[in-house]
Amino acid sequence: MNPRDRIKILAAGLAGLGATTAARAENQGLVPAKPISNQPWKVVMQISDSLKQAYEGLINIQNVLELDPQMKFVVVGYGDAIEFLLEGAKTPQGALFSGMIGNLANLGVQFRACNNTLTFMNIPLSKLALEATVVPAGVYEIVKLQSEGYYYVKP
Repeated sequence: MNPRDRIKILAAGLAGLGATTAARAENQGLVPAKPISNQPWKVVMQISDSLKQAYEGLINIQNVLELDPQMKFVVVGYGDAIEFLLEGAKTPQGALFSGMIGNLANLGVQFRACNNTLTFMNIPLSKLALEATVVPAGVYEIVKLQSEGYYYVKP
């Protein structure tokens, strides 16, 4: 048997194994997260690149909160992505960010907007989503939260 045939057979076997594992996972449903502490985990998420990153980050938070509703999230927006925290901002799919932000805020997620970015981009505070709190500097806020025990995530 030549080496290419061996690779094809191996690949077919691995594909079958993957399909079996996927089928088992489908039948099990949602697998709950197992906490390693009796205290809720605290996470600070940096959103600074784009509206696409903001959308993906908020979806990530929704997914995590389904697994562990006790987790605490602070989303810090600055730079090019600050727009997601503005009234009327739309996701890449065309939905309003305000709906996602409102739903997550109702679950305890906090949103913080960088004053330096707002000032630099000449964005009035009146355009900011009601759920957002203004902080002096986004990067400073992230570092401060990490010093308070928050885990850092950037989608």
